[in-house]
Amino acid sequence: MKTDSGSVTVEMVILVPVLMVLILFGIYSGRASESLIQVRSAADQAARGASKVSRSRVETTAFQIAERALTSESISCIDFSVSTALIDQGNNDAVRVEISCTINTEGLTLLGLTQRRVTASSTEVLDRWRVDS
Repeated sequence: MKTDSGSVTVEMVILVPVLMVLILFGIYSGRASESLIQVRSAADQAARGASKVSRSRVETTAFQIAERALTSESISCIDFSVSTALIDQGNNDAVRVEISCTINTEGLTLLGLTQRRVTASSTEVLDRWRVDS
């Protein structure tokens, strides 16, 4: 009668790398979705804040609010950029804020991922009663 004394060891040697890759992929997926949520929230906050200030301060206000939102929440989002534009929407002027950032892949080099950026934008109508013409 044969014994299977080494079969569990062989199975573990084969399965552990596969399980590690699956766990790392799960971590990456979590970071990617968290980054997207953070970027969307930061774009909304920045556009809303920029819509309440004078036209000369729109860009700096949007950047400051976005920076505060992205740096205080987590480390899933690194190397971000903010672009702001005043746009015409019929009778009203609006501010459009677009934010993009790179997903943090620190500790996930085993997966061999390339850098990926997530982007979100938000548009808010300028508040006529607070903003000078």
